[in-house]
Amino acid sequence: MTQFGKHVRSVREKLRQEDRRYSLRQVAIRIGVEPAYLSKIERGDVQPPSEETTCKLAKELGEDPDVLLALARNQ
Repeated sequence: MTQFGKHVRSVREKLRQEDRRYSLRQVAIRIGVEPAYLSKIERGDVQPPSEETTCKLAKELGEDPDVLLALARNQ
């Protein structure tokens, strides 16, 4: 698992404990990717997504886009 994927999964799972809308499937749909692709990102099976998708993911998770972009670049 990559640092990027580990961080995304950790934040998403923490949010999901409070709000079921943060399931992998629902987050993926809201940011415009397939759930299977988001799962692969979280597991580190694929490279971090594009800058645009990373920013959408950051916004969805309430994270600083610059932090996620930095994690993505360091993979």
